[in-house]
Amino acid sequence: MPIYNQNAVVLDARLRAIADCVPNGARFADIGCDHGYLSAWLLQQKRVVNCQLCDISELSLKKARELFHVLGMDTHATFHVGDGAEALISPVDCAAIAGMGSTTIMHIISEGRELFGKARLVLQPNVDVSDLRAFLAKVGYCIVDEKLARTANRHYVVIAVEPGDADYSPMELLCGPILLKKRDPLFRNFADYRIRIAKKALRGAQGADSSHAEELREEIRMWEDAVKTVEQ
Repeated sequence: MPIYNQNAVVLDARLRAIADCVPNGARFADIGCDHGYLSAWLLQQKRVVNCQLCDISELSLKKARELFHVLGMDTHATFHVGDGAEALISPVDCAAIAGMGSTTIMHIISEGRELFGKARLVLQPNVDVSDLRAFLAKVGYCIVDEKLARTANRHYVVIAVEPGDADYSPMELLCGPILLKKRDPLFRNFADYRIRIAKKALRGAQGADSSHAEELREEIRMWEDAVKTVEQ
């Protein structure tokens, strides 16, 4: 979990991976900011020029306000209650939408497309990552970076996108087009984890739903092929 020590915020691996996808000098927004650690760190590191912290929950936004007060940064950011991009009060160059399910992220992007404009979006979905990648290509976003992070014994995928055309293969949708090109030291461990999950689901699907079982076998095959591709 992120901490702050002597007024310096220290991010965990998940939030640091998100922060590393934020361009220097950006006007930044954190959609669903929760405690506000990400924005506080970016401001302290002078990575962004300003921050809009947005959350649908006033209670969550209160936690962010309290953090900024403790850090003496009350005047360095603005705080807004609202649903997704509707909470923004000025244009941004980059927005983070993290720690949610893919369905929620897709809803925020669909409803806020005009408000986001040409901004880079940094996304961290908790589930259904391949569905999110397919959606992004369909609505006109191109994946420009991907990162893996592991913290508290959990794996996280971070995806940075910008407006643009994209067309991905089934393996790229499942494993990530950028991750397949990188030699990320976490990729093998993450792939092995996804294979274990798929094999467990396959044991339950066999005999009950042959079509689902075949989908799971194909998923396992693609992850195994992806490991070979990355490790070549």
